[in-house]
Amino acid sequence: MSRASRRRISRRCAGSASSSSAAAAAAAGFTLIEVVILIMVAGIAILPLAMLFATTSIRSSDARSASVAAQLAQAKLEEITADRNASTRGFSYVVAGNYPAETPIAAFTAFQRSVGVASDSTYDSVTFRTVSVTVTTSGVPPVTLTTWFVNY
Repeated sequence: MSRASRRRISRRCAGSASSSSAAAAAAAGFTLIEVVILIMVAGIAILPLAMLFATTSIRSSDARSASVAAQLAQAKLEEITADRNASTRGFSYVVAGNYPAETPIAAFTAFQRSVGVASDSTYDSVTFRTVSVTVTTSGVPPVTLTTWFVNY
């Protein structure tokens, strides 16, 4: 092999080595267009997630309000049950006039509570009253708990 041909071969090898290292360096990073596309996709994906977070936060507050309303209705029913079972009050005390509407409820100013007592009913010679407690607040449907008290 002549000296000239050896030089041509060594130049080809050197040229291919430098071009392969340049290709490897280019493949290791991101191009500007790839970065722009990534930012656009991330922006489009974050928007519905942010809306979902806002909706979940609102629904969480609604669930808390409904839970508090149910607890307030249960507390009033327990008060009426205590009156029914008290030796000084009894069945005859359980009438709507003894339980006025609370608008607002003390310590729960966003809630209103009312008690409804239906007229006496009789079934199989047993007299009973239907008592309903309804608690309302903004943002959730009214919560109503109903029970029966028996005169025995």
